[in-house]
Amino acid sequence: MKIFKFLILFLFTGMFLFFLFIVFDLASYDSSYINRKPLTFSKNNLNSKKAINFLKYYDNFKYEVTNSIFRKKSSNLFLEDSEARLNLPKVKVISKKIKNFLPGKSLSQIEKNFSNWPRSHGGFSSLRFSSLKIINKSNIKKLSLAWRYNSKDGKKGIEANPVVFDGLVYFPTPGNYIVCLDGVTGKEIWKFKVKKGYHAAKRGLLIYPDKKNNINKLFFTNDDQLIALNAKNGKLIKNFGNNGIIKIGSSPMPPVIIDSKLVIATFRPSLEVYDLETGELDWKYYLREDNKDFIGGVPWGGISADTINGIVFIATGNPKPNYVGTSRPGPNLFSNSIIAFDIRNKKKLWHFQETCHDLWNLDIPSPPILTTIKKYDKRIDVVVSVTKLGNTIILDQYTGQPIFDYEMKIAPTSNLVGEKTCAYQPALKLPEPFARSVFKKEDVTNIGEANKDYILSVIKDLNYGFFKTHEIERDTLVYNVSGGAQWTGASVDPYNNIMYVTSSNIPWRVGVRPHKDKLKFKYVDKQAKILKDLEGYPGVKPPWGSLTAINLNNGKIIWQVPLGYYEELKSKGIITGTENFGGATASAGGLVFVAGTIDKLIRAFDSENGKELWSFELPYIGSAPPTLYEVKGEQYVIIPATGGISLKAQYGDLVKLGDAFVSFKILD
Repeated sequence: MKIFKFLILFLFTGMFLFFLFIVFDLASYDSSYINRKPLTFSKNNLNSKKAINFLKYYDNFKYEVTNSIFRKKSSNLFLEDSEARLNLPKVKVISKKIKNFLPGKSLSQIEKNFSNWPRSHGGFSSLRFSSLKIINKSNIKKLSLAWRYNSKDGKKGIEANPVVFDGLVYFPTPGNYIVCLDGVTGKEIWKFKVKKGYHAAKRGLLIYPDKKNNINKLFFTNDDQLIALNAKNGKLIKNFGNNGIIKIGSSPMPPVIIDSKLVIATFRPSLEVYDLETGELDWKYYLREDNKDFIGGVPWGGISADTINGIVFIATGNPKPNYVGTSRPGPNLFSNSIIAFDIRNKKKLWHFQETCHDLWNLDIPSPPILTTIKKYDKRIDVVVSVTKLGNTIILDQYTGQPIFDYEMKIAPTSNLVGEKTCAYQPALKLPEPFARSVFKKEDVTNIGEANKDYILSVIKDLNYGFFKTHEIERDTLVYNVSGGAQWTGASVDPYNNIMYVTSSNIPWRVGVRPHKDKLKFKYVDKQAKILKDLEGYPGVKPPWGSLTAINLNNGKIIWQVPLGYYEELKSKGIITGTENFGGATASAGGLVFVAGTIDKLIRAFDSENGKELWSFELPYIGSAPPTLYEVKGEQYVIIPATGGISLKAQYGDLVKLGDAFVSFKILD
């Protein structure tokens, strides 16, 4: 009897201790948030795999019990009602804003880049536009190699747009260094080793001229660190944080500055505000809808700032898992969204979500662009975001209302147990989409009858269509895993209100499968893979990559051209474009500079008509947008040419990784 009592006591003690362990792992204490309690309990706080697995089984058990209780009343308790969905209106429109606009900024107030390029993407507005015109259409043919720098510290795709200040160029290297070069000669001035991690300045850097202390400060993130260097000598700024480093939520992007505050968006997910001089934490804001937590939806795409009005704009990613939403019911705010936040008043102003309850991996992948357009005989301040759906979302900066009618169509229901989809998804007409978003049978490749027949035979067993939901037995064919716009975003000419955006049209097979432990209500993502023809090319009609110019005033495409080529197809007179991860940078010289294509070329296009005017073969694929700068009356174009991780993952030996940074100037 004593042994039995001991076993019972031991069992209950073990269960109680395990319960305490789960609660402890769910708990997090942080008193710096202004919109959540200091003590929180969330799945996002979990660190233990055992705790994560336990909650999966608990959720499944809960569904099983509920289903068994109500089985007699409803045999489809956890299935969506497709008939009810069909009874809804076919189209839903968020009407465009037509009045009550605040006065837009004048041309004199627009952020400009001449000799300097102080922040990756050009500045706080993320326009990625150069006001320089020393290099222009009349002399572009004379653009030649100025210098080439090889870091010799590894080979890895660098995704940071270099920054330039007072004739010095700064960027990260594959070996997790930050380097400073002479912008004229390419000579190394200093090289700083970032000791922790592998992601120093992953998506960019920021130079801040601190006139009060007579020092130029270089800021960048390294996973969960924000680091400040003396830009002149590469030394850590000792009075910033802990010897030049402060601990933050993980972030790949450079901060912005509002007044005397450093503002950064992190993967917690949160907005974090620090003192510009000391690095001391001021406050945080949690980027979630009240009491509706989920995994993912983090602001990895980027952050921009209206420094005049003290507003920051954030782009957020998709919720996780990518293709399964059973564990995250509801619209999953604020994922797949653009968010505006008033830093001075510590208040969220508005949010705008593109894809509701995303099941297709449709992040908003790049920094929102702040510019001013002309409409209704007014100058209107807008925020522009390009998306993986090929959409250009244009919103009033101050209210978040769309400038063009935002049309949505009725979307299919899901037949997965426990999945609850949103009734409507975006189907924009204006601005005109710059990339494909819905696969159609007529998209099948036209390069060779054998290829065409092969792809037709494959897609017989696939789902495709407008926001088609996933099935266990069949994969879904989509364009948007690496389609539309990517993290490279777009370039906007603020004088003529024209946007230049690179994009890809690549078909992907995605899907879900049952959980390996055969949990009835649990599914997991399948590995996404490109649908390729018999020769290894994308299984759809070209173009597979494009450069597009769009008039932001009326939403119309001005021109669109294929971007890149495959040598073997080019020799047959077939220019297809290629998947690309490089990005465009436009200039007042009437040029658009672009790289990132599989053919390794950097190109210059006529910004008026899309005609290719110049090209140069890089040692490796251009892996980030070009930067334009000027020193002593000469203009330069610099680009990281390190290959590109995303392309390497899909195209294998066709893509080589490297360590080159290449600069060009006009040579007579």
